[in-house]
Amino acid sequence: MAETRDRPEIRFHDEISSEWETLHRSRTFKARTAAMFGLLGDADLVGQRWLDAGCGTGTLSRLLAARGCTVTGVDASHEMIAAARDRPVDGLLAERLTFRQIPTIASLPFADRSFDGVLCASVLEYVPDVAQCLAQIHRVLRPGGRLLVSIPNRGSLLRRSYRLAHAASSRVSSRPLFRYLAFSKFEASPAAMQDLLRRHGLMMLATGFAGSPLPPALDRRATIGTLINILARRDD
Repeated sequence: MAETRDRPEIRFHDEISSEWETLHRSRTFKARTAAMFGLLGDADLVGQRWLDAGCGTGTLSRLLAARGCTVTGVDASHEMIAAARDRPVDGLLAERLTFRQIPTIASLPFADRSFDGVLCASVLEYVPDVAQCLAQIHRVLRPGGRLLVSIPNRGSLLRRSYRLAHAASSRVSSRPLFRYLAFSKFEASPAAMQDLLRRHGLMMLATGFAGSPLPPALDRRATIGTLINILARRDD
């Protein structure tokens, strides 16, 4: 898949694959994961099939699998998938996890209505065609299936300050916290996402904000949290 590695956003994720698990163990990443999964509440996932579209090193895939569902994780980054496969997990959990590299989530190699749920965490910001990705997600979801997705929050003053700092200083741009901004293109408001999801047969059920290093009382505010977490459902 040489053409995949030629894409700068994929090369970037190959380069940071060794840091990914460490990032997910940080307080900020743990908080954003908790906020995202909080939208699922205590939903019973036992026996369901889920797709982790843009799974990275499989951190969130493993959290899903721990809730009793089988999870297929896909990613365009060869190094991310290699790390996901190499990470040790206990036997029962391993049986519920499959990881594979694909060129893009804009063309998912699965049959229609294959999954009860799709997780897509901080991935759509990097893809060239968000609408095509949502169309594919809709296609592989069964009717009534759920989508759990996070995207950058256009209304976040903190994200705007990150972008300004990134644009103003090459020294800041080289820091891991800011490097992703060179590749993160798509951002939206909850209203814009509701409309976009609706146009692809997906009904928004719940939203929340997260992603900043600030305490939850601030992080969950629409003007602060750098991510919008969304729970949606395929209704047709």
